[in-house]
Amino acid sequence: MASIPLDIINDILCRLSVEDLLRFRCISKPWCSLIDSPNFIKLHLSHSLKTHTRLSLILKDNDSDYYSVNLDSLQTAQKINHAPDGNQTPILGSCNGLLALLNPDDQVILWNPSTRKSKLLPVSEVEFPPDYIVDFVVYGLGYDPFSDDYKLVRMVQFVGQGDDSISNHRREVKVYNLKTDSWRRVKDFPLCLRYAAHGILVSNALHWVASEKSGLLGKSFVAAFDLGTEDYHVVQLPNLLSERFHLIVEAMEGCLCIIVKYWEIFVDDIWIMKEYGSKNLGPS
Repeated sequence: MASIPLDIINDILCRLSVEDLLRFRCISKPWCSLIDSPNFIKLHLSHSLKTHTRLSLILKDNDSDYYSVNLDSLQTAQKINHAPDGNQTPILGSCNGLLALLNPDDQVILWNPSTRKSKLLPVSEVEFPPDYIVDFVVYGLGYDPFSDDYKLVRMVQFVGQGDDSISNHRREVKVYNLKTDSWRRVKDFPLCLRYAAHGILVSNALHWVASEKSGLLGKSFVAAFDLGTEDYHVVQLPNLLSERFHLIVEAMEGCLCIIVKYWEIFVDDIWIMKEYGSKNLGPS
């Protein structure tokens, strides 16, 4: 093997599964250093995403057990027996095989099921505004290629006394950076979160359904938090059949997917934004 150029070794190893690579770390110290190096980890991830290989779906059953399903076959579900802090932790978000979990003590854990490595994040206290209580808390996990860092976003929505307007709600937003292992507060989210759903990662941004008012009074739209600029923007919606609808945001093959459920005409639309930021979404 010493006579084989390093770039060829890299090209061979990046095609292997994580399970194989974990075994091959024991061959020698140079191989261990190579497989553990950040450059090789990026190369392996890039090859998997580009070739759509070694992709799996993490599921959780009613007994709170985790299962891994190979997306190529969708036939065999393998139980994962090495989840951190037992199996009672809900999934807050996922990105590049990394999962964010919330343990029974309300502490966030980053977990890689393939490598079985986990990291307990430092606690960041909620800064309560006067006379407000917590409505709900949502998270979103993503990778920012510009800073080459994983970021976890936490939004805490508070509700106070008064009318059902945006002035009656406040939102605290904090961002955790994996590189610095620390939280910091950023600009507050300027809109009302409609549901306690975690952020959907598409095009380097996390997406939530939002409105200018809470409850059923406000019109829904899709708002995004850009992981690079750490600023907010509203995603343009296509022309809809009615003014009264319920929105669900998902991701499909790297594209933003919007499910529209109309209240009055009992029709559902599914839109896929093939070009991010374009108002001309393709119906499905």
